[in-house]
Amino acid sequence: MSAKCIFITKQNSFQPATNDFHWSFGAEPINAQHSSFDYSVFPPTGEESWVFAGSTGSLDEENYFSFLLSVPYLDEDLMEYTYKLNDGKGLHVAHIHSIPAPPGFTGFATVDADDAELTIRLDRTTSTVTGDFTATFKSEGYRLWPNGTFKLTRTDQ
Repeated sequence: MSAKCIFITKQNSFQPATNDFHWSFGAEPINAQHSSFDYSVFPPTGEESWVFAGSTGSLDEENYFSFLLSVPYLDEDLMEYTYKLNDGKGLHVAHIHSIPAPPGFTGFATVDADDAELTIRLDRTTSTVTGDFTATFKSEGYRLWPNGTFKLTRTDQ
């Protein structure tokens, strides 16, 4: 069993104008309508992490589509690292999207990446992060291979 925190941006939440999060599947880039860079603590264990996310659509409109990446929090002012899924450094990559639901319900599915790589430069003193990522989602019938980049300012301060 594995437990994960999933963050879905509220439709009218604060969005720094300088934030940029986009991905592509080999063609034109898809620009996130909402993005976030946050510090997170998982309540049951106290595990700390940095979370980066970009999304389009909304759950209410049933067209939500996002990528969420997280790495363990390190007590460093400047983090310049490359993470690979399952390398022991704690990278987590997920894809979340709307699914049809019964009347009165909102449906969404989450799937973990089968393979992924993330390179980041996170500066705690300026509350900014830049990153490049690739991921493969092929389990459970998925066939997604996003390549993306982001430049984000913390949204939880």
